[in-house]
Amino acid sequence: MTTTTPIRTPYHELGHAGEPRVPAWARHRSVYRSAGRTLYLVETDRIDAARSDLDELADRGWDVRVEAVGGTAASIALSRSAA
Repeated sequence: MTTTTPIRTPYHELGHAGEPRVPAWARHRSVYRSAGRTLYLVETDRIDAARSDLDELADRGWDVRVEAVGGTAASIALSRSAA
């Protein structure tokens, strides 16, 4: 019997019924993987639009780090250790 682990990306966390949702505020996205951790880097020029989604991800156990780039732009790092 094969068991599968559900995909747990920030985009799946924000989606519904297992379907991912990439928010409109997420302009440029990159993924970096290392042993036991995956880092998602997201750039936005609409940090105010991202706040509720980022709060939701933090409430679900994601480490959310926001670095202001200027004006309403920001670089966002999302990570969670593999469990």
